[in-house]
Amino acid sequence: MPKIIFEINYNIYPEKREDYINTINQLRTNIGENSDYDYSVYENKKNMNNFSEIYIFGSEDEFDAFEDNQNEESIRLTQMLFDDFIKDRKVVYSTKYEV
Repeated sequence: MPKIIFEINYNIYPEKREDYINTINQLRTNIGENSDYDYSVYENKKNMNNFSEIYIFGSEDEFDAFEDNQNEESIRLTQMLFDDFIKDRKVVYSTKYEV
């Protein structure tokens, strides 16, 4: 089965950077303790405060079950990211399938 990469890209408000980093680290810990997929967050060094959350799923079934299998804390932290940190709530999603 091919792996799937799901990427979420956005800019954050510069003045909220420290709080964003704390929140994203909480999310990373929660996901790491409660899921089987890989999750990482990267910053674009050429465009400071531009971040990408990268999810790597082992199969299409795992990807399809992603939203249904999130725990309450992950949902709360993700909502906080959108509400408090993401600039203008503008997000770009990308899904890539392994060949």
